Amino acid sequence: MNQISLFMTEKKRFVRLDSLVAYTQTETDGDEIFIRYQGKKIAPETGKFFKINNEPVPLNVEIPVEELGQWVELELWDYDHFTPNDKLGTFRFLADEVAENFTAELVPDQDAAIARYVLGWSVIER
Repeated sequence: MNQISLFMTEKKRFVRLDSLVAYTQTETDGDEIFIRYQGKKIAPETGKFFKINNEPVPLNVEIPVEELGQWVELELWDYDHFTPNDKLGTFRFLADEVAENFTAELVPDQDAAIARYVLGWSVIER
């Protein structure tokens, strides 16, 4: 007689960065943006930056979450070609439930006080 053993694996959770919307950019022709998490650039996955104007930019980047109730802090940076890059501010949010369509507003750094960005994010399981 054959026995079949089924092993249930625990689902893993991820914060999925869905989109970024710029309501007020720091440059008149749009900003060249990248996102950092824990000291590393995570978006865009390829290239140095993405150009952002008034249209939402799809991100589709996933960050592993060890457990629900974890705070996530992301830095939004403006890429500069000839001078040091400028940190525009920080997104900080609590990943405390598996659900979609959350938003977080940028808390701007003093030097970039005019920057107004909104990040769309979700917590997913798979």
